[in-house]
Amino acid sequence: MPATNTLVIQNGTIITAHRLIPNGVVLVENGLIVSVGEAEQVHIPQGYTVLDAQGAYIAPGFIDIHCHGGGGVWSWEHPYEFALAHLKHGTTAILPTFTYNESREQVKTGIQTILTSMNSEKPFAQAIVGIHMEGPYINNKYGAITSPIRPVDPIEYQEILQAAGNHIKVWTLAPELDGQEAFVNEAAKYEISFSVGHSEATAEQIFRFVPQGLRIGCHCTNASGTTPSPSRYGGTREVGVDEAVLVHDDIYAEVIPDAEGVHVRPLMLKLIHKTKGTDRVIIITDAMPDAGVNNGNSSDLNWNHLGHLAGSCLTMDKAVRNMMKHASIGLVDAFRMASLNPAKVIHMDGQMGSIEPGKLANLLLIDEEIQVKQVILQGQSVSF
Repeated sequence: MPATNTLVIQNGTIITAHRLIPNGVVLVENGLIVSVGEAEQVHIPQGYTVLDAQGAYIAPGFIDIHCHGGGGVWSWEHPYEFALAHLKHGTTAILPTFTYNESREQVKTGIQTILTSMNSEKPFAQAIVGIHMEGPYINNKYGAITSPIRPVDPIEYQEILQAAGNHIKVWTLAPELDGQEAFVNEAAKYEISFSVGHSEATAEQIFRFVPQGLRIGCHCTNASGTTPSPSRYGGTREVGVDEAVLVHDDIYAEVIPDAEGVHVRPLMLKLIHKTKGTDRVIIITDAMPDAGVNNGNSSDLNWNHLGHLAGSCLTMDKAVRNMMKHASIGLVDAFRMASLNPAKVIHMDGQMGSIEPGKLANLLLIDEEIQVKQVILQGQSVSF
C-alpha cells in the first residue's frame, strides 16, 4: 500500500545542486521528497498520483530572504497576501522584510502579524519561514529613505528579540554604529545571520562580527560606502563594504539582478560571481508592494517620491532569468544562488533549498526561460 499523500513527478529534467538529471523522477510522500533519480533507477510504487512534467525542468522552489512587499501590500502588514503573491512566481520560502523606516510600534505590530500568519491554518501559509529585520540600526547616509535612523537601543532590540527570537533569520546592520557590539552579542544567541548593509564600515569593523554570525553582504553595490570618504590619497579608492564582502570567504553576497542592470551592472554581476563563486552568491528581489502587480509597468525598478531608486518590482523568476542572462550562468548555478545558498545562510538547508531525499517537496516546473508552469509546496500543487 502506498503512503498517504503520494506524488510522482516524471518526464522532466531535474535541476539538482550539482547537475541536471534528464528523464528524471521525483517521488514525494507526505510533503517530503523520498527518492530522486533517472527514470530507470527509481521504482515507482502503484497508487501514486502522477504529475507529468511534459519535458519541463523540475527545480527547487525559490527562497527569497530579502523582500519587502508584493501583490500590492507591505510584507509586515499583510504577510499572507504578500507570500501568496510571490508564491505564484515560484518563491516557496520567503522572509517578510521590514524597511528601516517603520516606527517602534509598527515593528512590534508587524512582528506579531507575521508570526500569526506563519502559524495560520490558511493554505500555503508555510511559505513564510521567518523574518528579516533590515534595520533600524543602519547608517542614515546610505539608502533611499533619508529620515533619521534610531540609535542602537538595548530596550528596543530586547523587545524585538523577546517577541520574535529565532524567527528572525536575518538582521541587517551598520557595524560602525555605537552600540552594535552589545546588540550583536545579544542577538547572536538566536542564531540570527547578520547582514552588513546601509553602511560605511571598515573591513575590520565588518570582520569582527563574523564569529557571531555576520554572513551576508546586503544588496551588494547598493547603499554602501567607504571609510574614510573621500579617500586618504587623491586618485585612489579605499576598501569599502562591498570589497570587504568580496574578500571574506564566509560572507555571502546578495545581488538584485534587475533586467536593466541598474542595481548591479551586468559586468559587476559577473565580477561578483567570479570573485565569490557560485556557493557564495544569493539572488534576492528587494521587492516593494508593486512586485507581482500587473499595472502596465514592465520595468523591474521601483522609485520613491524623491526619484531615488528604492528596491525593485522583481519576483524571483524574473531575478533568476536576469542573473542567468547578465552573468552568463546556467541553470544549476542559478538555482544554487536562488535556492540552496539562501537556505544555507538562514540555517534551513536541512529542510529545503535543493531536490534531495528528506527535504520538503517545494518544487517548480519551469521552462528554459524560467517561466513557472507549476508550483508545489510541501507536496501540494498550488492553484490560485
